[in-house]
Amino acid sequence: MEQFDTYIHELIVKQLSAQCTETEAAAIQQWLDTSADNKVTYQKLVQIWQDAPRGTLPERQYHTAAAWDKTEAALFPATTTQTGKVRRMGFRYAAAAAILLLLTAGAWWLASRPSLKQQELAANDGKIKSLQLADKSVVTLRQGARIRYSNGYHHDQRIVELEGEAFFEVANDPGHPFLVKTPNQSVIEVLGTSFTVQAREDQTLVIVASGKVRLGEANNPSAVILTSGQKGVWDKGTVSARDNDNLNFIAWKTGILQFNDQSLVVILAQLADFYGKDIRISDDYQETASKQKATVTFQHQSCDDVLHELQLLLGFNYKQEGDTIVIGK
Repeated sequence: MEQFDTYIHELIVKQLSAQCTETEAAAIQQWLDTSADNKVTYQKLVQIWQDAPRGTLPERQYHTAAAWDKTEAALFPATTTQTGKVRRMGFRYAAAAAILLLLTAGAWWLASRPSLKQQELAANDGKIKSLQLADKSVVTLRQGARIRYSNGYHHDQRIVELEGEAFFEVANDPGHPFLVKTPNQSVIEVLGTSFTVQAREDQTLVIVASGKVRLGEANNPSAVILTSGQKGVWDKGTVSARDNDNLNFIAWKTGILQFNDQSLVVILAQLADFYGKDIRISDDYQETASKQKATVTFQHQSCDDVLHELQLLLGFNYKQEGDTIVIGK
């Protein structure tokens, strides 16, 4: 009885349902090159796959022995020896079961495997959340962010979908590109290691901490490559890049705010983003605020403590008006 490699046939299922990696595709090709019989088997499996109906897998009960005979007969017709005796190419029980799965379940069998199901994590309880993906990449979600991912590869790619803001530390694997997709159709392709992404309804902001990434739309030659220390903005299809001037782009992750000879206008804007507050400068203080500068660092402090320190340093006043903090004389 000939040996039937169920592993190879599982790889063929993955290939036919577009879930096969480069390494697995190479294993299939090596198996095909081994013998002409393997190529015939492969072509018949492809034909059966193409002819199979696409829909929900029906609930049925199978008679194992009959299924084995039917499957083997369909793939490997009876042959006649020189003595006139009819024989079939026999396979182990596991082989028949594997092919039966291919014939009846197809892609639905593959999709049902837990390792390939899409999963989701949301930081919707006011806390930062971290996630380690199957490839050892680490994603840190800012409050309000949401990520969708799977533990398997899709067309040899590692793909995640992001809403909101997150910091990525991507494991190096050149053979499997890492892509971050956003609701606004922009795509970030990772060419390096660590960066932050802020995905809004019609705009995507990317700041690279190390390595490099490509920002743009899928299959769009106008994409730009960003390197360490650069910031890129995708805005309704238009992409721009410049040096990053925001030292606090991951302050939400580290809890540390740093300002180096920056104006009060810039400082207050970053405080508003960091604390999620509405901070406004009164009209009669706008000009003064634009001229006031400070070099200061805050670590894990409340918004009120930070404003109080700035008040002592720069001499302004502030008050709460409803949900808004107003800075003035």
